[in-house]
Amino acid sequence: MSWKAWRRTGVLMSALGMAVCAAAPSAVAKAAELDWRACAGAPQLECATVRVPLDYDRPKGEKITLALSRIKATDSAARKGSLVVNRGGPGYSTVEYLQGIVAGTLPSPVDAEVRKAYDIVGVDTRGSGRSTPAVRCFETPAEAAAFAKDVPDAPVTAADRQRRAKADADFARLCRERSGGLLDHISSVSMARDLDAVRAAMGEKRLNYLGQSYGTYLGMVYANLFGDKTGKFVFDSVIDPGKRDSGHPLSTASSRNRTDISTKRTLAEFFRLCEEAGDRCSFGNGDPAAAFDDILTALRKGSIQLTNPAGKKVALTYSYVVSWTGSWLYQPMFWNQLGGAPFLKAVGAAIKDPAGSEATALAQEIELLQQQGIGVAGYGSPIEAAFHAVTCPETDNPANARALAKVAAERDKVAAPFGSLRAYETSACSFWQSKSDERHRGPWTAKTNEPVLILNSRHDPATPVWSAERVQRLLPGSRLLVNEGWGHVTTQQSTCAIKAISAYLLEDKLPERGAECRPDTVPFAASSG
Repeated sequence: MSWKAWRRTGVLMSALGMAVCAAAPSAVAKAAELDWRACAGAPQLECATVRVPLDYDRPKGEKITLALSRIKATDSAARKGSLVVNRGGPGYSTVEYLQGIVAGTLPSPVDAEVRKAYDIVGVDTRGSGRSTPAVRCFETPAEAAAFAKDVPDAPVTAADRQRRAKADADFARLCRERSGGLLDHISSVSMARDLDAVRAAMGEKRLNYLGQSYGTYLGMVYANLFGDKTGKFVFDSVIDPGKRDSGHPLSTASSRNRTDISTKRTLAEFFRLCEEAGDRCSFGNGDPAAAFDDILTALRKGSIQLTNPAGKKVALTYSYVVSWTGSWLYQPMFWNQLGGAPFLKAVGAAIKDPAGSEATALAQEIELLQQQGIGVAGYGSPIEAAFHAVTCPETDNPANARALAKVAAERDKVAAPFGSLRAYETSACSFWQSKSDERHRGPWTAKTNEPVLILNSRHDPATPVWSAERVQRLLPGSRLLVNEGWGHVTTQQSTCAIKAISAYLLEDKLPERGAECRPDTVPFAASSG
């Protein structure tokens, strides 16, 4: 699943220079036709909108607007159709994702040969991104940041849990007050119906689709509702749909999918590679696992007050370190750069000398990242509202804060320090206010017109490889390709995965059974810096 840490890597990718999407020009869906026009501020892209029913049970009633963008196929003679991409979340703007791709600031999930033959189409799902109306919980980003400030992402003490529960309840109330009845019509089933409306508006008989993370779940819903209209489907970094949605009352989606365990195992890989790298890894003096334990032991005793260069006090907390670690593990490119070893080294130094130069620099970094919604409860992230609007009504969650705390404590016994972190990703769901009961409850064994190509990394903290293996068993004729490496979204980690997608989309060629990919880079390798 595209958990909170994955959602926050959008902030990290933005730090690498992602462009901001301007509003698309207005267009109206016609019979088998969309009015594509150059996107404002992004002439390499074309934008359009399509109107769909707010409530599919009342198709002639109120309408909402979906924002679309596309990278047009570069070889009209070789054109095979459209490929709809969903970046995940739920709630990420795929319109903005395509902007980052054409600007060269975000990696493309497909190669140039695919872009010759397919229009690459992004659809901002209902309630999110540039689609209107959007689910809204705060009036301004500043209000959201102020609300999230000092609310722990991974509660440790009873006071932490009480503060988190109050914030969850207030967040759910604000979302209902400011989004109103829209919340009752935000669901994966409605989104799948929206995708079919987009397919029809594009004049395509079948939907070709590439879903990442939550996008794989949405693709499963579509395939099970519209199996006869499926074309070529690619699932990258896969959610087990049944385990995401349903389970014991004292469980969460993270505990059912064991994403806390997959995060812990990915951290173990970080330790292993760091230790093997020797001096190329700046953290731990040869024993990074022990050094990390020392950090958590110290911070469990209480926060440490640091001072930024302007003289302002900034708290270094257990919750912050666990949350940020859970975030940078998603992208191994950060293991020795923006996060990872340099960050943990600075934390260790700050604990030993809170007044030292490394502590001062760390305080400044913490403050900057918290302003971007990293290291604190995720209410302030731009996609949090949409994430909860989709996730809460269609997943089983503990009934109240006390039950959730019990789940978190149990998960920490097997997956510390990430049991609580992952359990609290959906903590607001215990208070969510939505009347939506539109939920696909299975079966998940769709018969698609084409075999589904499934990709997953071996060490993915967000979407464990065992989820991909189960989905492969659910879908007849599908094929699983595993990247024997690290990180979330396989096409961001391995060119081999991109080549496999190209062979499938262009030549109808699936990987051999048991085939593997290798990652493009190995963290801490001599050539990786």
